[in-house]
Amino acid sequence: MTVAYVSVDVDPVDVHLNGYGFQRPPCDKAYELAVPRILDVLDEADLRATFFVIARDAERLAPLWRDVAARGHEIASHSLTHPLPFAVLGAEALRHELRESRERLEAVVGRPVVGFRAPGWDVDADTIEAIAATGYRYDASVMPSPAYLAGDVLRRLLARGGAQGTGFMRAARRAFSPRGPHRTGCDHALWEFPVATSPLVRLPLTHTLWYLMPAAVCRGTYNAIVRRREPLSYQFHAVDLLSVDEDGLDERIGRHPGMRWPLARKRDLLAHMLRDIAGRFRVRTFAESVNGG
Repeated sequence: MTVAYVSVDVDPVDVHLNGYGFQRPPCDKAYELAVPRILDVLDEADLRATFFVIARDAERLAPLWRDVAARGHEIASHSLTHPLPFAVLGAEALRHELRESRERLEAVVGRPVVGFRAPGWDVDADTIEAIAATGYRYDASVMPSPAYLAGDVLRRLLARGGAQGTGFMRAARRAFSPRGPHRTGCDHALWEFPVATSPLVRLPLTHTLWYLMPAAVCRGTYNAIVRRREPLSYQFHAVDLLSVDEDGLDERIGRHPGMRWPLARKRDLLAHMLRDIAGRFRVRTFAESVNGG
C-alpha cells in the first residue's frame, strides 16, 4: 500500500491571531479542548499522527505531550515561538528557534525530536541548511503549489493590513519544487516531506481546502492523488476541532477558515477523511519513515 502521513499543527488561538496581526494573551483552548478531541478521532480511525508543537508551552503542558507520545504519536517541532515571517530571521535567532524548541520538546517527551515544520510554511535554502545543521532528520515545511501565494495574500487581506507576508520570491521558488518526499539541502542530509498537492494544477490538499473550496473540488483533488498511488501528506490544525461560538473563542479568530462551522460538522469531516486515509493508505509518522521503522 502507498504510504500516507497525517500531521496536526498545534497552533494556539493566540498564535493564529498573531498571524492576522492581532495581539492577545496566550489561550490554552487548543490544548485543553482540541487536542483531546483530535486524539479521540485518531483513535477511532486507528492511526498515528505527527503533532507539530510550538515549544514555548512545552514544560507547562508536559503531561499532555507525554500522553500524546505514549499513545504512539510523534512529537515534532513547530518552532519555539512561531515567529512570522520565519525565513527572514537572523542566523542566531533562527538557530535559537530551532535548537531550543527541539531541546525543550525532547526533555518533555523523553525521546528524540527529529522533525520540523516552519511557521507559515516559510522556508528558503538557508532555512533548510539551518534545520539540517541543528540536527533534525527531516523538514515538512514546503507547500509546492502556486496556491500558496494566493493563501498568503488572503491572510493579509483578512488581517486588513496588520500581518506581514512571507515573501513573493520565496513562495514562488517553492511553488514548483518536487511534490513527493525527497532529499534536500546542499549535501542531501535532510528529508523533505511536502504537503500533498494534486497533479498538474498542484492544488494543496490540506484540511483547510474543505473550508475554502466546493466539496467536489476537494474530493477530486484527493482522488487524483489516490489514483496515482502517490504518497500523501495530509495536514490539519488543532483549531479545526474548535468552534468560535461553541468554545467561546475570541471573535476575531472567526476570520480563520472554518471557525464559524458547527463543531459537530467539523468533527464529522475530519473523522471521515482520517478513516478514508486509513483505509486506502499505510499510515506512518514521518519519524518512522526516516528511521526506517
